Amino acid sequence: MTEFMGKSLENPLIASSCIATETAENVLKLAENGVQGAILKSCADYTREAFTGKREFAREQETGFLYASSPFQMEIFTLQECLSLMTELRPETEILLIPSFTATDLNPESWLPACQTLAEAGADGIQLDFFYMGNLIGQEGFIPCMTELLRCLEKEVSVPIMPKLNVNLPKDFIMPILKNAGIQYVSLLDSVRSPYVCRNADGIFQLDSRLDPLTTSCFGAWQFPLTMSYAYTAVQNGLSICAGGGITSAEDVQKLLALGVSTVQSATFLTKYPRKARMLLSG
Repeated sequence: MTEFMGKSLENPLIASSCIATETAENVLKLAENGVQGAILKSCADYTREAFTGKREFAREQETGFLYASSPFQMEIFTLQECLSLMTELRPETEILLIPSFTATDLNPESWLPACQTLAEAGADGIQLDFFYMGNLIGQEGFIPCMTELLRCLEKEVSVPIMPKLNVNLPKDFIMPILKNAGIQYVSLLDSVRSPYVCRNADGIFQLDSRLDPLTTSCFGAWQFPLTMSYAYTAVQNGLSICAGGGITSAEDVQKLLALGVSTVQSATFLTKYPRKARMLLSG
């Protein structure tokens, strides 16, 4: 049994915020196949307007890098869409439901009302998604602003909050800030913002025009050493960790659990193989 966010879980497997957690049908399918929690597709408090663009995926064969590009308004739920998903799911399943919320700045008022509303809708915890905010640590006053935000949410939201880290928040820099702010839970590791690089007919690598360099993320098995490194530092700072990023096998999961993480999360594997979730636990 695994203890996380006040619940006893049969196993430590959580579905990351991804395509696999953007519909009730998908989440319930995961629950039927052993997944103990779902971090729902990230949402923001905004009004969706007409937009163009679509999700695109690509793989660079030699490196094994996976790339995805998607416009913000396709990738991010509105707050109301997330609340509707929570309303549909909560009566149907007892697994951890963890909505993920993002905003455009670190002002507590940009986060608090939505996080409180999500908690009232039955969330077991709330992931704070900083991925879409760019290079936060380059902003003036980052440390006091981040600390104030986290302390406010810890105090005023009735369920646990769980910041999700990415490589724009270096591990040795951010972990002490989280600890000082009273954070207990941390989620990692998000994909890396990167243009898609491919080899042309002359054998030279270049940017692929199919995928917008401003909206493209890369991810895959190469991320796993980064995840291990972030997880190690989080363990040293006494945080309870939901670790993921590059997990492709039960062996990867066991390495993270041996390191001291509480739960593990998967996006790519569970999106591709929603009925084979238990393979990440037993091979």
